This record gives sequence, C-alpha cells and structure tokens, in this order.
Amino acid sequence: MQKVQLELLHELDRICRKNHLHYTLSSGTCLGAVRHQGFIPWDDDIDVYMSWKDAEKLAECQNQFRDKYFVQSYKTDPKFPSTHYRLCDSTTSCFMKDTEGLDINHGIFIDIYIYYLYPDSRFMKKKITVDSFILRVLVANTHPKNHGKLVAFLGDMVLKFYKGKKRERKIESILREYKGNSWEKYVATYFGRDIGLGKCIKYPKEWFVHPKILCFEDMEVPCPGNPEEYCRLQYGNTFMKLPPVEKRQPHHEFIYASVSESYKDFKGIYY
Repeated sequence: MQKVQLELLHELDRICRKNHLHYTLSSGTCLGAVRHQGFIPWDDDIDVYMSWKDAEKLAECQNQFRDKYFVQSYKTDPKFPSTHYRLCDSTTSCFMKDTEGLDINHGIFIDIYIYYLYPDSRFMKKKITVDSFILRVLVANTHPKNHGKLVAFLGDMVLKFYKGKKRERKIESILREYKGNSWEKYVATYFGRDIGLGKCIKYPKEWFVHPKILCFEDMEVPCPGNPEEYCRLQYGNTFMKLPPVEKRQPHHEFIYASVSESYKDFKGIYY
C-alpha cells in the first residue's frame, strides 16, 4: 500500500510542477519526513496540504493525469462524504469503515487537505469554527462518528434544519465565506484533528509561501516552512520520540484492500 501511495505522490508532484501548483506534506507524512525521512513504518496513508485555489485547479487538470488516477472531491464524486480531496488509483481497492457502502471511487488514495486564510478577528474565529462544523456535517450528510453524543446530537440538528436546496445554499455560502476573506497572517484547514467545536490549529501563512524541502523515501518534497514546529503543534513536544510498540498501528479501519484488484470488481459486494 505504501508503494502505491508513493506512486500517487509522484504523480501529484508531476502534475503540480507542470501546472505551477503548490502542495506540502501534512500530518503524519510530514512527521515521517522529519523523523524517518519517509513513511512512519506502520503508517497507512499519505497526507498533503493544498490551498483551495490550487486544489480546484488540480481538479481541472484531471485530463493531464495518467488514466488510472482520479481527483476525488464531493464535486467530482458527489457521494464522497468529505470536504477534503483525494487522489485515487482506480486500479486498486481500499474499502474502509467510514465510506462503507458508498458508490464512490474506492481506490487506494492520498488525502489532500485544503487550507484557507484564517481570520484575525475574535468574532470571525468563532464564527468560522462553528461554520466549519456545519459544513462538514452538510457535506457528509450525517453527524460525525466517534465524537460523543453531544456532537452527534448537534450534527443531527444541523441536518434537520438544512435540507434540500437549503443545504446546498448553505454549503456554498460557507465556502464563499472561506474563500472571500483577505486575512494575511495565518491559514487553517478547518478539518480533521486540526479543528473541534471550540479550537482550531492555525499555521503561519509564511510556512506555505516558503516551504522547506525534505527527503521522503525516494523524493525531495515540500513541507511547511518550519516542519519541526509544525510537528510540535500537531503532536506535542515529544514528536521525535517513538510511541510504545503496542501503539504502532495503522489508524484507518479497513474492510478490504488490494493493490492488484480494482475497486470496480467489488460493486455489489463492498459498495
């Protein structure tokens, strides 16, 4: 799986270079570059960041990718239940619990997390954090899983209030809010471990304007401009220390995965 994901990263890098688009490694992939000069040995994915502008341009470059690759988002694959993007290898299979049964591309993938400018004002920080929760619920069309009863309840309330065309208009309204600002200092992804109901990790915009090049397996790739500080924000001060052996586990819940069988062969079985 790591071999396929590395091939995906090579393809993403090729298209980005060709079209003057920018990405950086993120999350455990950045930690892997800092600590292992490649994959964390037990990791099961690759994560990168792109700005919303470059991610949208990437999707427009679909015909430049080799045939087996697909840029996935809820716009290119309407039942995909997430606000981030993926680059998928359609000749492979990767069925996971969080997308079980959905009629989407289930190829092995790398995750592309989208960052936007982060507000300066205290009011807008609160507003955009709340709006990010609403957006994730509306795009997924279900409440967040494994985040407690309160979060599930709030998610269900959002879905009851925003239905049909009202749901679509709210999604577009929040995205316009994300894209239409002119803040200067920080960026944020508003997704995943980076954000909760009352917190959001922000990163200096400068880190993405001037990334740092690090070795990742057989590549030299961009990372946030201060990769050590980035890892500290994500994982705490002990990020260079290996976790106990019993915690060295992949973090996705797989149903079935194959590097040699297309997900299309399993329609009617896993989706």
